[in-house]
Amino acid sequence: MTGREIIIFILENQLEDKSVFDSCFESMDETAVRLGVGIATVDTWFRLGQIRGVVIGENTYILKGSVPVMHKEE
Repeated sequence: MTGREIIIFILENQLEDKSVFDSCFESMDETAVRLGVGIATVDTWFRLGQIRGVVIGENTYILKGSVPVMHKEE
């Protein structure tokens, strides 16, 4: 996810005055529990671009409600 995408998301959802992390993002641990997989799986999905999120410092945050999008092999 690019900075531009984050800005557009914030503006489209009127989140300018809200804590973005509390309402829009979850930790990789929380994502793993929600999807019934391990943290390594969530990390791999993120690195492959199959699930949307953002890295801030050393932490990765996933958009709440995101599910992996598997790319079809041709």
